[in-house]
Amino acid sequence: MAVDFTKDAHIVAVHGVQVSEDADITSDDSIRKLLKNSLSKSHIDRNFEVAGFFYEDINDEAQKYYQLLASAITKGNPLVGKGLKTFIDLSGDVVTAAKNTSTAKKIRNKLRKQILDSYNNGHQLVVVSHSLGTIYALDVVNDLIRDNNFFDGDDRTSWPVQGLITMGSPLGLEIDIGGLRVFEKRSIAAIPDADFELMPWHNYFNRLDPVVSGNVLGKPINLRGAKGPVEKRYGADTRASQWLLQGHAVTSGRQWIRAHTAYWRNPKIGDQLVTMLWG
Repeated sequence: MAVDFTKDAHIVAVHGVQVSEDADITSDDSIRKLLKNSLSKSHIDRNFEVAGFFYEDINDEAQKYYQLLASAITKGNPLVGKGLKTFIDLSGDVVTAAKNTSTAKKIRNKLRKQILDSYNNGHQLVVVSHSLGTIYALDVVNDLIRDNNFFDGDDRTSWPVQGLITMGSPLGLEIDIGGLRVFEKRSIAAIPDADFELMPWHNYFNRLDPVVSGNVLGKPINLRGAKGPVEKRYGADTRASQWLLQGHAVTSGRQWIRAHTAYWRNPKIGDQLVTMLWG
């Protein structure tokens, strides 16, 4: 198959850590609203579809045993039980995304299939990802580049993914817990025989976002230009592999965890999508 750029553009929105179920996640609605507003203010008429990539139900299934154990341990104390279950849910999501578990593999395979469904129907596609979802997104894009069936050099009709947006990503963190590296550095795959075309990767971060900085107390990141932790960690690798990594420091008037969730309402994300898809 090949991308037909006259067809409707597709966007896949990949969420981050959640304590709810797939049916409660609204990341696709947020991106749809941002893109509609950006097209309207630019007086551009384009057709597009936004699909959420949901995997919280997969995480919950993998954690079922531990949730049952938490219920048994805290029987008779529902408040403590709720807190323990929430901790298990959140920490379990982090471990699953950060390490190469069987559950992480299942999630990556599901995302790959969703992307290829769009590609096999001829649609150009951009992936927008948030928080821990950026790990899955980057892994799958790299996996597709390494597959000989796709990414035929400068022929963009052979690219299942035309670009990647990450928001509030922990990919720049280098954290060791008891000698265990939590977020291993990902290997960036080079697009074979690409002499002119670059893989666009736009990374949005807030200096006060604790997931970006790794500082739970909210200490802001020290910046040099627009280079945050992700750009410092991956800049040299992306330049050597025909990727164009651009960092975007943003503000939202929010601090700590509210800064981490505010990306979904930032109009700059919609503007960037318009540029990437139709600029």
